[in-house]
Amino acid sequence: MSATDPALLVGPHLTGPDAAEVLGAALAPAGLRIDGWRLDSVHNRVGRSLSALYAVRVLDGDDQAHDLAIVAHVDRKSVPDGPVEVTVDGVSVWVWRFPNDPFLPGLPSATSAGRVRELLDGLGVVPGRVGLEVRAYRPSRRAVIEVSIAGEEAEGRVLYLKVLVGDRASRLATVHRELEAAGVPVPGVVGVAPEQGILAIRALEGATLRSALAEGAPVPPPEALVAVSERLSRAPLSEGADPTRFADPTRHVTVLADLCPDLRGQLEETAAIARGIVGPRVPVHGDLHDAQLLVLDGEVVGVLDVDGAGEGWLGQDAGSLVAHLEAIGEVWPAVDDRVRAYAAEVATAYRRLLDPRELARGAAGAWLGLATGPYRVQDAGWERFTRQRIARAAAWAERAR
Repeated sequence: MSATDPALLVGPHLTGPDAAEVLGAALAPAGLRIDGWRLDSVHNRVGRSLSALYAVRVLDGDDQAHDLAIVAHVDRKSVPDGPVEVTVDGVSVWVWRFPNDPFLPGLPSATSAGRVRELLDGLGVVPGRVGLEVRAYRPSRRAVIEVSIAGEEAEGRVLYLKVLVGDRASRLATVHRELEAAGVPVPGVVGVAPEQGILAIRALEGATLRSALAEGAPVPPPEALVAVSERLSRAPLSEGADPTRFADPTRHVTVLADLCPDLRGQLEETAAIARGIVGPRVPVHGDLHDAQLLVLDGEVVGVLDVDGAGEGWLGQDAGSLVAHLEAIGEVWPAVDDRVRAYAAEVATAYRRLLDPRELARGAAGAWLGLATGPYRVQDAGWERFTRQRIARAAAWAERAR
């Protein structure tokens, strides 16, 4: 990120106390006053954009309180019409209320029970009262809405809506169908609303591998996880993404060096080693980890979030999975020994397909990515966790030499 990057110039204003002034200026034209606010998460696409997501309590003209989710966004590219523009140090900051994301025109519809019911009727989904829950939201990029239906023909979780930019919903539907045909247990496609950028996919049974490990439930043998990679590698993806861009470890260096300036040299060296990955380049998941795999009775029954699937390095997929498995113990210390042992077994199982040094490079890069997480979600002890994860990355890089 260069010194002229607009996100670098205004980032401190959006993540510190000055954010109240930015939010206040954006809300004032609507007759709203801030009564309290909290920074929930920071999403930095280095060199491209920065988004800060806030939980804000406002008072209207009648002094009635309302809780809002507000985004402040800086972008090198033009921003579609709709948000309020606030100028900070000569840089345009675009502010909008969730769900009115200008990059995701289908999001208001996907978060309205009435509109979702209309969409489901058009797709032939069983009738019933719709319940909605936002499962994920990355400002300007994507959202995932869980849909439940209460009725005579269905009860409980039924499907998910993915809201994406531009034509990505249609392209992702093709990826799902191609992976399903190759034997990868991805959610089936219910339908697409291409003009709104909404993809509807079926919900699958099972729990995530992460929760199974945390709760002491049966988990698949490591070889079953390797088999998922093998099935992915045989899929002929006509609309795949470029997973190598997402997994490029150098893209994390600037953010992490800003957070931990004294570690810049170590970060650059670790990223250089991680980026030296070679080995098999085949269709991969692109973001393979323990929360992307659904398990039931010790078997893999689902593979989720294949938005980034395409031709990439097998070492990055395998290394990502191993690193994320190791990280489970940070959240659930009681199972740390179990998950570390399981991660080591998974790494060993991948030797059938992969040089261990390539997996080590992939794991080093994945740990650099994981190191950005504590700050992004504003963990109370984010600096300590960030440094711990950078050290994990460096340790894996040593194993790749």
